[in-house]
Amino acid sequence: MLYIFIIVGAMIVIALVNSLLLADPSLPQVGMIALSTLLGTISVIAWDGVVALLIRRLPLPERWFAPASRLFAVGKRERSFYRRVGINVWKDHVPELGCFTGFHKSEFTSPDDPAYLARFLLESNYGVAIHLANALLGFLIVLLPWCSSPAIAYPIALVNMILSLLPVAVLRFNTVPLRNIYLRSLKKQN
Repeated sequence: MLYIFIIVGAMIVIALVNSLLLADPSLPQVGMIALSTLLGTISVIAWDGVVALLIRRLPLPERWFAPASRLFAVGKRERSFYRRVGINVWKDHVPELGCFTGFHKSEFTSPDDPAYLARFLLESNYGVAIHLANALLGFLIVLLPWCSSPAIAYPIALVNMILSLLPVAVLRFNTVPLRNIYLRSLKKQN
């Protein structure tokens, strides 16, 4: 719900600032700015969905996203950084969209099952890749004709980037303890 408020609030601010920057704003000009802001926001959300679908459906090697993958290793400094920015205070406000993959990461149901933990880490790693791609590729909305004004497109892309990087932080912060639990469960199983 917080994300919806942030998105709507950002749209209002972007449209308002762009309208106020006009020398002599007319109602049609303000309407076009509002429409461009709305279409740009819808476009970046749709683009994020397409990117997520492509990353999940392309024949990428699953080993890239596996629990032991070095691509998604999280160091002590990174985890310490997340603590310094107060992740424990805000992480529960970041939406979890496991409904699209059928695996909810907001629920931790089988902490002793290595297969469940491996899937949890796999889905987390896919989530990190998807959100990072969305954060970077969201800037492509500048190429859309209805959102070609940099004063509209870049702020929309910047909001998208921030809202995409927050889940990356949460997923990576949770990776270390989750991976430790996974490794312990493997030892118990063997």
